[in-house]
Amino acid sequence: MALVRARLSPRLAGPALVVGVLIVAGFLTQMDVRLASSQAISLAARGTAEAVPLDDPLAAVWDSAPPVEIPLSAQNVAVPKGGGSIRTVDVRALHDEDRIYFRMEWDDPTQDISAFASESFRDAAAVQFPASGVTTLPSFCMGQAGAQVNIWHWKADWQADIDGGFVNVPNVYPDAFADYYPFQEQDTFYSGRAAGNLLSQTNRTTPVENLVAAGFGTLSSAEKQMVAGKGVWKDGKWLVIFARDMKAEGHTYTPFKEGQTTNVAFAVWDGSKGERDGLKSVSQFAELTVEGFETPSDNFVPYLVLAAFAVIGPAIAGYLIYRQARREERA
Repeated sequence: MALVRARLSPRLAGPALVVGVLIVAGFLTQMDVRLASSQAISLAARGTAEAVPLDDPLAAVWDSAPPVEIPLSAQNVAVPKGGGSIRTVDVRALHDEDRIYFRMEWDDPTQDISAFASESFRDAAAVQFPASGVTTLPSFCMGQAGAQVNIWHWKADWQADIDGGFVNVPNVYPDAFADYYPFQEQDTFYSGRAAGNLLSQTNRTTPVENLVAAGFGTLSSAEKQMVAGKGVWKDGKWLVIFARDMKAEGHTYTPFKEGQTTNVAFAVWDGSKGERDGLKSVSQFAELTVEGFETPSDNFVPYLVLAAFAVIGPAIAGYLIYRQARREERA
């Protein structure tokens, strides 16, 4: 029996190659696999019908939000320049139509939860957005005049105050001695508390401070403190949740809604490296999209398209090869 070797002619090699590339491209697209990405980083806040616990950054619901690795670098725009000990942070985002949630996760072998002593510095993290109504993208370092930013700042020492009780002088300096102070239970004689300074409070309800800024030297506590959060240090990692109602009144607070595209930036401080204030690891602004909820019918579309590529693509390629083989047999 004669052995017939079917060779694909140059005339059909091109179409067959195109079909093969389309099959692979269609498969990767439907499976959301990216071979390369541009410098622009995008983060999507996915809609979820599941409850997002405010006290558990490890909750299973976060598995439904794909992580985005955000590169960080030292802050070299304003004095004091420096930081940069944390090189990347993984960020996930969710929303349930009422609240929007962000989870930051980064490696940190030391848990620095005190800033009470002068030589101690806390771990911290922040999320920053252009303020409501801003038409020009602000500077990622604290915004600028005419382009304010809204910042959510989580502090590890505030988290420790909530989890274990307020840390006071006797806790940090147990061998210190002080004369009797007759007004220790009267806030009037504690000027910071009396003035409503958040740094002086002893009964914290959230470890996150809501801030506004319009350039260097303008950072201040926002009038409304509506951002919740929770930080957990486990196995050499910090996992920190930020949460706030999507609607927000006030021209400085960033509102969120489905279908919206805005910007977001991140910062991390490592207390054991002496990082505080401008000494930090910061990111550029990334694009943030608040996605809508998928309907059940929408969920089947990617699989139908993928099935079409899987069936039709190989059939076309096989038919082209078969035709060429038959022609060579007849020749």
